[in-house]
Formats: sequence, structure tokens, C-alpha cells
Amino acid sequence: MAEKGKKVKKNKFSIILAVLILILIIYFIVTLVSTQSKLNSEQRERASISEQISKQEEQNEKLKETISNENKDEYIERIARDEYDYAGENERVYYASDAE
Repeated sequence: MAEKGKKVKKNKFSIILAVLILILIIYFIVTLVSTQSKLNSEQRERASISEQISKQEEQNEKLKETISNENKDEYIERIARDEYDYAGENERVYYASDAE
């Protein structure tokens, strides 16, 4: 009978140990999947930011060329007229009305 008691205790311990190991394995798998998901998300965000940086650097180069261009006065005048509706001396600005 003593052997039966030891065998039952050993079986219970084995089952408990197996359940704990299974829980631990599941925890590690869930953690790994979660971490991989976060890593993929961060990599996509990094790629997007890198693309934005590239576009901004291109725009900066274009602006540097514009600033160093010999016709920068004409460029400034065109921007002032087109974007800010400025007019030169002795000039009048007329606005067309589309209302009928």
C-alpha cells in the first residue's frame, strides 16, 4: 500500500509539473508573438518615417537651389503674387466673381 501512495503522489506531481510546463510554454509563445507583432509595427513606422525624411530632404534641396538661383527676386515676387495676393507699386489686383 505504501507503494500505491507514492505512485499516486508521483502521478499527481507529474501532472502538475506537466501543466506548469505547458502554461509556461504557452506564455512564452504568446509573448513571442506579441513581441514580433510590435517589432513589425515599429519596422513599418520606421520605413514610413524614412520615406518622409527622404521626401523632406528632396524638398530642402529644391529650396536650396531656388534660394541660390540667380532669379530669386523673380521667384520671391511670383510667390508673393500667387500665394499672398501681393501687388507691385502702381498695380491693382482684381478678383473675378463667379456669382451669377
